[in-house]
Amino acid sequence: MLLYILTGDDEMKIEIAKQPKKYMEKCTQSDYDKIYKILSELPNLENLQGKIKKMQGRENEYRIKLPPFRIIFKYDKSSKVITVTKIDTRGDVYKKG
Repeated sequence: MLLYILTGDDEMKIEIAKQPKKYMEKCTQSDYDKIYKILSELPNLENLQGKIKKMQGRENEYRIKLPPFRIIFKYDKSSKVITVTKIDTRGDVYKKG
């Protein structure tokens, strides 16, 4: 799944991996809307301060707090691509597998 978001003069691409896509498909409509809204705001990272943190020990990987969910994503500044790698509840998102 791809989202293209225009940010001023530039276009930013948001790629959503298989696991987050499946997770969103299983969500209730209200949770889906909540997650989709925050994903569409990702290109404006400065507006999401306080919700986004760089993950320790991982290069270019960040997490967003969206209670009760956590969204893990990678950000490649040079190619203007955000890749959402995982969405899950707080207790499960950090588990390997």
